[in-house]
Amino acid sequence: MGSYTEVAARDRRLRILYVITKANWGGAQRYVFDMAIGANEAGHEVLVVSGAGGELTKRLKEAGIPVAFIGTMTRDIHIGSEIDAFRELFRIVRQFRPDIIHGNSSKAGGLAAIAGRLAGIERVMFTAHGWAFNEDRPAIQKAVIAAFHYLTVLLCHRTICVSEALARDTEWMPFASSRIRVVQNGIDEEPLLPREEARTRLAPGFEKALWIGTIAELHPTKQLHVLINAFARLQERQNEVGLVIMGEGDERELLTTQIEERGLTSSVVLCGHVPNASVHLSALDIFALPSRSEGLGYVLLEAGLAKLPAVASNVGGIPEIIRDKESGILVPSGDSTALTDALELLVSNERLRTELGHALYERVIRVFPKAKMVRETLALYRER
Repeated sequence: MGSYTEVAARDRRLRILYVITKANWGGAQRYVFDMAIGANEAGHEVLVVSGAGGELTKRLKEAGIPVAFIGTMTRDIHIGSEIDAFRELFRIVRQFRPDIIHGNSSKAGGLAAIAGRLAGIERVMFTAHGWAFNEDRPAIQKAVIAAFHYLTVLLCHRTICVSEALARDTEWMPFASSRIRVVQNGIDEEPLLPREEARTRLAPGFEKALWIGTIAELHPTKQLHVLINAFARLQERQNEVGLVIMGEGDERELLTTQIEERGLTSSVVLCGHVPNASVHLSALDIFALPSRSEGLGYVLLEAGLAKLPAVASNVGGIPEIIRDKESGILVPSGDSTALTDALELLVSNERLRTELGHALYERVIRVFPKAKMVRETLALYRER
């Protein structure tokens, strides 16, 4: 806590408004939670606004952080709803009168930037946890989204990228470089469940000896179908291995069908939403992250703290966490054959699993502490 209070000791108390679209529990939500708690501990007054209630707002309330909701601020795009959401956000801004407004996620970031500028807020901030124009979309959609992101960056005094890779993705934006800063995500250790308890909670009766697993939204960007295909090939040679996927999302039916068609119903478990999923990582032997894109990847930091060997796509900010063959294994995104080979290497070599798991743990502890993330972000609120 002492590191959080260094900024507060030098400067006056701030009123900080954090804005985020969804209140589920993902990387952006964890970031908002950690920043709200850190800012509060540093002596600042904090309010968090989200589109609806969820795990994030539940945890914030339990921690004594006030929250407000804008029901019309959703991930889907509807012009009428956007206008209503903006009006409500502007009303909250005028009522709370923050010194800092800090948007997170594409829509909330844009709305917060516009509202903040119109209300004359002292510092308008945005954190990019990923760029939606990097996702697999039609060209016209990508162009519109890129223009919206560019407008958000221009309206904000500072845009924080959670990885160097995301900062490089802004190099095409004219006049934006002076507004971009990199502050990598940070994380603290938390107790894990005992291994057998975690296994029983996740998949009672699942008798595979060695578990490969991941925590991910069931969304196309996470490319879980690639992981399942890679695992199916691995099963042909290593049938004592199981696959456990923690998370929920739009692709559940599609993935369930894939599992059935590949004859993997006794070897793959879709756990659905798992509260406090990271404390169950003790159930796993190997962590896999086959994403098409990642800003940085909180789940990889969590896997590191669990001392798990990790196999992940060589995309986005992932190589900033994993040094290939030193603290994990990187594979080309979408290459299920390379993913199978990497998984088989770890399955067949316990010593390598232990070495890579410890190396990742040491790297996460050294490079990605939460206190550093909070301290550097609070400092940016003052930067001129």
